[in-house]
Parts: sequence; structure tokens; C-alpha cells
Amino acid sequence: MKRILGRVTKKIAESNNIDEYANKKIVLYDNDRRHCEKHIKDFGDKKAFHYVMDNLEYIIDNPDHVFYIKNKSTLEYYKTLGPEVTVRVKIEPGTELKVKTVFPVKREKIENRIKHETYNKYVVKE
Repeated sequence: MKRILGRVTKKIAESNNIDEYANKKIVLYDNDRRHCEKHIKDFGDKKAFHYVMDNLEYIIDNPDHVFYIKNKSTLEYYKTLGPEVTVRVKIEPGTELKVKTVFPVKREKIENRIKHETYNKYVVKE
């Protein structure tokens, strides 16, 4: 069984040079949810984990930050929902994109992603 969480927006796809993935559905399959459950202990308690899992659509539709990690073919959606969390979506050919994992992150992780992204935008490559 799968749960449809939303779609990759045109803005996110274009800003990350993955235009062909614009408007693709983002889904969570039961087996991937079971993988996410391995991170319950990282959330501190089950209530926080279930709160985040119940609000995945909101995270996908209203992320604080989204980063495309090209070498991992992954979109990382970040949102503060009590805990700061990331939802990792695998970018691969097909009609839909799958959530692979969800876990809490520290603010420093997000700040490092922002710094890295900003740095790469202004580096001239030969």
C-alpha cells in the first residue's frame, strides 16, 4: 500500500536542474515506512515520531528548505515541526518518487547544507 504525500513543485525541480521531475508524485510505501520506524528512538519518543509521520504531506507542501544531493540522487526536505526533521526522497526514473527515510536533524546540519549550497552557487568551475 502507498500513501501519496504531494508532488515535486516546478520551482523545486527548476532550481535544482531536475526539470523532468516537476509535478512527479511523492509517495510513501509501507516497506519504506517500516524503514522510517527504525528512527523512532532518534525522535526521543513515539509521539514525536508519529506526529511527524502524520504530517508528511505538510512537510512536502511547506518545506523550510529543500536540497538536491546529486551524488545520492536525493531531494532532502527539511522542516521544523517541534523537532527539525528531514524527509529524504529518492530521485529516479518512473512515474513516482519514493520517500526512503525520515529522521530528526540538528539545526547545524541544515545550516551546513545552506552554506554548502550558497558556496557552490558562487564558485566558478573550470
